[in-house]
Amino acid sequence: MNSWFKKAWPFLTLGVAVVALLGGFFVYFMGKDVSPGSGGSVTAKIETPEDLKGYEVINVNVSNDGFEPNVIEVKSGVPTKINFILTRSVTHVKSVAAEKLGMDLYMQKGDNYYTVDQNVAPGEYELHCGMYMIYGTIKVI
Repeated sequence: MNSWFKKAWPFLTLGVAVVALLGGFFVYFMGKDVSPGSGGSVTAKIETPEDLKGYEVINVNVSNDGFEPNVIEVKSGVPTKINFILTRSVTHVKSVAAEKLGMDLYMQKGDNYYTVDQNVAPGEYELHCGMYMIYGTIKVI
């Protein structure tokens, strides 16, 4: 057995090092949100009731199954905030984007408000999660 160990010790040492390294990464990143944003994303801020005065607020539930409602109707010229409500912290839906509206919102569990530009032109704008797996529509009327 002594000769077996002399031949195998480099491989055993490498195996132990790899396990220790992966274990260290797991412990370090466990519980942290490391999902990538697009670099230009904005983290949603907490809004107070005073911040919401004068705005029409549209609530949208966000889950792994999609956006509810899937079609969000916004009135042109009316100050509007869309509240994307993320009910679970463990989900693949971490951000929501609509390129034509300039929206790239990184979400956290709870309320996530996006202020719609009042001067946006009427039309339909595609909305999707950051992974392009869930789609919806913002309809400006």
